[in-house]
Amino acid sequence: MAEVSAFRGIRYEPAVVQLEMVLAPPYDVISPQLQLDLYGRAMQNVVRLELGRDFEDDVPGERDRYTRARDHLRAWLEEGVLVQDEQPSLYVHRHSFRPPGGGGPRERLGCFVGVEPVPHERREVLRHELTLTAPRADRLRLLQATQAQTSPIFLLYEDGAEVTHELERVASAAGPVAEAVIDGEYGAERHQLWRISDPDAVGRITSGLSRTRLFIADGHHRYETALNLGLTQVLALVSPLEDVGNVILPTHRVVPEASMRVDELAEALASQGWQTEPAVELSDALARLSSLRETAHAFAIAGAAGKVVVSRPRPAESDSPRLGLDVAVLESEILEPLLGIVPGDAAAGRLFYTRDAQEALELALAQRGVAFLVNSTTVSEMAAVAVAGEAMPQKSTYFFPKVPAGLVIMSIE
Repeated sequence: MAEVSAFRGIRYEPAVVQLEMVLAPPYDVISPQLQLDLYGRAMQNVVRLELGRDFEDDVPGERDRYTRARDHLRAWLEEGVLVQDEQPSLYVHRHSFRPPGGGGPRERLGCFVGVEPVPHERREVLRHELTLTAPRADRLRLLQATQAQTSPIFLLYEDGAEVTHELERVASAAGPVAEAVIDGEYGAERHQLWRISDPDAVGRITSGLSRTRLFIADGHHRYETALNLGLTQVLALVSPLEDVGNVILPTHRVVPEASMRVDELAEALASQGWQTEPAVELSDALARLSSLRETAHAFAIAGAAGKVVVSRPRPAESDSPRLGLDVAVLESEILEPLLGIVPGDAAAGRLFYTRDAQEALELALAQRGVAFLVNSTTVSEMAAVAVAGEAMPQKSTYFFPKVPAGLVIMSIE
């Protein structure tokens, strides 16, 4: 199995900066507006490393966001804003949050570690999606410039009860070395961090993790960048696979200028054996959609012509875990055959994605289109696809909450 090890983490010095002012989400979920907000939050915000701004007078390779990230990192280390631990360590992380849409508070317990990037063919670190050229090139340029991994990939481990027990023991034995409450994507989130440098405790955790398969939840591009560079370690937060803190949010689809109305789509699907149920309010459609999750492939279709929930029973068995996903069924049985939409259409503006159902409906109305609201993929479905060596359709999973950049940084020098 892939080797898991301790490393000399780089962390913000709490006597110099307020941790809640310098954390940022990972690069791939930072919008232009959020980027500006993070820039204004603190001069030492990690966004300047993770996803710096571009300027008109930039000269690639000489003066650009990658060289500025390098210069910021060096300066912050020299000034004591960032400090590198003397001993190789592990870093236990407790992430407290409330999922969107109601429900009580949840916690996700994990640990920052170094993981050996191994080729996918070894089937030890399993992926569930394919990567794109542009994000890989971006992360490569950042790594080469800074010689540091500014944000972790997110891995889930299976069959590691002894590891989880050890993480729980550490988190309950003493107070954290760092703590922050931040304004997260859907409300307040608390981050707590414990450092482990005791060789025995480090050994129990790393040996346990080195005996189990790991699943990439987030960070496929960063993992492949580390693999292609031949790095010995990739910065990762590992967490139990079957944990209530692993939340996947649904990603809804919107087809602008759709060639068929909601009622026409419902009629066409009914002729193919789908059950159709009209809904008056969006909340009613979402509630019915949720109630069908376990037994049926179901979607709420909404637009100017109304709202309808369509469903058909899930097959008892499927030869392909991927083909059994709701989003795969939506693509293969509705979007492509009825509307001529394929995943690549997103780049051309013929397909939009959003995690907000109300926003999806409003976008459909404004664009004279149709919104397709979906149930979220489950962690077990993600794992099944990964084990089968398949890849999920685009925008199938959105793990929440995101692991922030800036809690722990790994030097690759």
